[in-house]
Amino acid sequence: MEGALSVIALVAVVVSAGAIAVAAHFRKDRAAELRSWAREHGWHYTDHHPRPLEGTVLPRAVHGQHARSQHVLTGRRGAHLVTAFEYTHAASASDRRGTGRSRHTYRIVAVRTPGPNAELEIRRRVAPRSATADSDPTDTLFELAFHTFGSDAAFTHAVLDRSTRAWLLADTRSRSLPVRFSGDHVLTWAPMRLDPDRALTAADYLIDLLDRVPAAVWHERPTGR
Repeated sequence: MEGALSVIALVAVVVSAGAIAVAAHFRKDRAAELRSWAREHGWHYTDHHPRPLEGTVLPRAVHGQHARSQHVLTGRRGAHLVTAFEYTHAASASDRRGTGRSRHTYRIVAVRTPGPNAELEIRRRVAPRSATADSDPTDTLFELAFHTFGSDAAFTHAVLDRSTRAWLLADTRSRSLPVRFSGDHVLTWAPMRLDPDRALTAADYLIDLLDRVPAAVWHERPTGR
């Protein structure tokens, strides 16, 4: 019996070591692929970075224990500085049960803003509410379709003026790309690994949104934290 247990333990160790080796090899190949993409596009690749977005606060939806930022790509999209990376955190015991997954992975794409922001998050509602008969064609419909949370009413009103709200309602990208203004960035996130080309699509959406924000919004914000 003891001999059988020893064999089982040895097999478990070998399997674990093999899994770790395969994961390390896969990670090395993926890092090489992303580094190659960065060279071809004139961007910069970093395997790990403790704070790729400096003082920007990430959305609560991606928070978790033992978080880390990896596979960080930085470069320019036109005149805009873009950062894209994977943000992972440890899965809870209930998340791991039956799935074998030990970490959750999110793709974060961020564009640097012309100045400091107040905190503002814009997300499509999972189940949009129904409009009433006297609903305003833009303002009320936006409230029915989107959930917004901002720390500064003036900043929120300036960013989400009527024309921008109408644009968000009409642009289908808003259905899958939530937005957060924080620190010196506007960002979007999704539960997936980093794909550079798809990240550029998300960056273009953020840039289109930024281009609609009046320049005075950034000039009137305080520069201190």
